[in-house]
Amino acid sequence: MSGLQKSLSSAVGTFLALSMILGSGMMILPGTSYHQLGRSAWMPWAVAAVSVVPLLYCYAWLGRRHPSASGVAHYSEVALGPAVGRASGLLATLALVAGIPATAITGGRYVAEFSGVASLAWVFPVAVLLAATLVACMGANVSGKLQVGLVLGLFALVTCTAVVALGLHGVEAPSTRLPRFGELGAVLTAVYVAFTGWETVAFTFEEHKRPDAIPRIFAASYLIVVALYALVLLGLFAAVSPGDKALDSAPLLRLAEQSLGDLGRPVTLALVVAAITANVFASVLALSRLVFGMARSGYLPAPLTRVRERDRNPLTSVVVVGATLTLVAVLASSGLVSFEILFVLSGGIYFVLYGVGAASYAKLAPGGRARVVSVLCALTVLSVTLLAGPPMWLCWVLFGAVWLATTLLGRRPSPAGRVPADR
Repeated sequence: MSGLQKSLSSAVGTFLALSMILGSGMMILPGTSYHQLGRSAWMPWAVAAVSVVPLLYCYAWLGRRHPSASGVAHYSEVALGPAVGRASGLLATLALVAGIPATAITGGRYVAEFSGVASLAWVFPVAVLLAATLVACMGANVSGKLQVGLVLGLFALVTCTAVVALGLHGVEAPSTRLPRFGELGAVLTAVYVAFTGWETVAFTFEEHKRPDAIPRIFAASYLIVVALYALVLLGLFAAVSPGDKALDSAPLLRLAEQSLGDLGRPVTLALVVAAITANVFASVLALSRLVFGMARSGYLPAPLTRVRERDRNPLTSVVVVGATLTLVAVLASSGLVSFEILFVLSGGIYFVLYGVGAASYAKLAPGGRARVVSVLCALTVLSVTLLAGPPMWLCWVLFGAVWLATTLLGRRPSPAGRVPADR
């Protein structure tokens, strides 16, 4: 069955990656880590930034050699078999169906608080999801170019705010005091959320003009993300007291107020809107590609493989994804679905998918370097899983249950006319 149109350049692909990585985590995590660890907060960020590199290397290697709309579902199917591939794809779909509305709702809460209009807490997430669906209907290239503007605006706002804070208040050197192990582990586990998103980027790889540029896209987006978080942390160290209670709810607002005075609130509002909008737009596009790829492999209903002839855009998947996400956002905004459960599910499953991707790389990649990378990935996955505690363990149990179910179902005779797997 034919694939998607290759319309994404390396530059647009890099901005798409940045949009998927920089989301609601940037709104909260630098502040909560600083509030808990003071100027030692850089330590868990440094550990997370360094230890995630082997995992990103795995995904870059897999994406270059096996570009597919199914992403980790395709990699794991090729390496570990159809049951693991199906389980990975279904869990990736669940993670995004939970995580995208949660991100949109987080943006809505910020916008409602900063503007003083309470109704925006539910109007904003619904509006941004509907807009993301409309933009995804226009195609990956249109969506990507729009996100270039959003991410550039986000960079300008964050950089300006942090640099002004450092200029006004001076640079406060990070502390070398080692936090207690339990405190460091808890913050490290939370901080890893800021380094998830590259596994979602993989769902757009089939539309890249040059798969050989995928490693460079990963490297560029990684360096930019690390630099941006470092700037925010340094700005907080300089301008905000670690005892400020606002760090747990609106750290960027507090930083902007200390740096820009009366302009702080409107700048923060613009920053939040840009970050959340870019993340939701990119994630809706990625999820529609995953759903298309899963349907093409026979794991979801065949009508989801329909594409628009002129640009190969899977419109049916886009519309179904947009409608589902909007419904989840409405239910969560009204309290019928737990907002906290959405975040726990998405964050934990994202990391499980990193582990599955690393296992796929270990099976497919040859040579001594691959063995070293695989060992480093295994150490990272095991360490974070142990430190994270029951919520992460539950996500691994969920993966095991889905894998077992798909294995048992796979033993039944296949229905006639099953669509071939991704090639």
